[in-house]
Amino acid sequence: MASLVVEGLYRSFSDEVLAVENVSFEVPDGHIAALIGPSGAGKTSVLRMIAGLDEPNLGDVRLDGHSLRRVKPHRRGIGMMFQELALFPHMNVEDNVMFGLRMAKWPKPARRERAEEMLALVGLTAFATRRVDELSGGERQRVALARALAPQPGLLLLDEPLGAIDEERKRWLRNELRAVLRSVQTTALIVSHDIRDAVAIADDVVVMDAGRVLQSGPLATVVAYPITAEAAAMFGYVTLIAGEVRERGVFEQGVGSLPLPPELRLTGRVRVMAHPSSLRAVPTSAGESSGVTGLVSGTQPDGPTQLLKIMVGTRQLLARWAWEGSAPSTGSQVALAVRSDTLRFYAVSTQPVLSGAS
Repeated sequence: MASLVVEGLYRSFSDEVLAVENVSFEVPDGHIAALIGPSGAGKTSVLRMIAGLDEPNLGDVRLDGHSLRRVKPHRRGIGMMFQELALFPHMNVEDNVMFGLRMAKWPKPARRERAEEMLALVGLTAFATRRVDELSGGERQRVALARALAPQPGLLLLDEPLGAIDEERKRWLRNELRAVLRSVQTTALIVSHDIRDAVAIADDVVVMDAGRVLQSGPLATVVAYPITAEAAAMFGYVTLIAGEVRERGVFEQGVGSLPLPPELRLTGRVRVMAHPSSLRAVPTSAGESSGVTGLVSGTQPDGPTQLLKIMVGTRQLLARWAWEGSAPSTGSQVALAVRSDTLRFYAVSTQPVLSGAS
């Protein structure tokens, strides 16, 4: 295991194209971190600089306190699992796992013993002599993971490890991947554009957009208290109100108003966001409204309950119908109920501020 420190990475490909700007974050020893963000955010560029496959213009990468700037990729003690997997189709499963060990000049008996250990870890002992082109996508994924872990790297980098897997298999593989990484206690950094990967696998998260880090820290803290509206949107938060501050509340014409928490001193335009898991649709007469109303534009079943599609101003939100009786018909007005402590407030065009963060 090893701790990873990324400090002030800059990478430009021309005077006009800045891929990564002042990227800094840490992954503690033995932790699993997820580097997330939309396509083009700079995630893979950061991963390549950590691995030594690309050189930053400025900044440093340290593993257990030692700078890697002048260390060649194969001497960094870093394992890497690519999205394309890069398995050798002419080799069987065991030979694929042993490939890196052979390059590192492990003795043959030690190579075979380590390969057997890794295949047992990922549940593929019975597949050792099969060709990789005879395996399913999920099985090939596990072979690639076993190969990356075999040389006992201090740090494991995984680039979209579940990107090529169908959604049904992903749900199972996320749990399996976390269990394997936990069992070997390897520090790991996973690049993904899918927030579900981070939530299921990671201890910590680094949120990137447009080449910059928006926020980093323990997963539970970042999910609960995103410090920018952009980060909040990545975690599924939706806008309830985007309006002006009036008399200690945020007002949007045709939508409603929400009170500002006493500790916030905001003026001008403010965006108030909530996570869909905290939203409930109730009758306007129920007395539980947050102060926001909308019109039902459709319904969809969700087990024994109904999800309502609700137009709030020009935005469509989903909220569970949380009242006795059948769901209201299309065109009906409903109120949105939400716990006030789960709302997040962001000043528009100024430094975002949020309620409830410690």
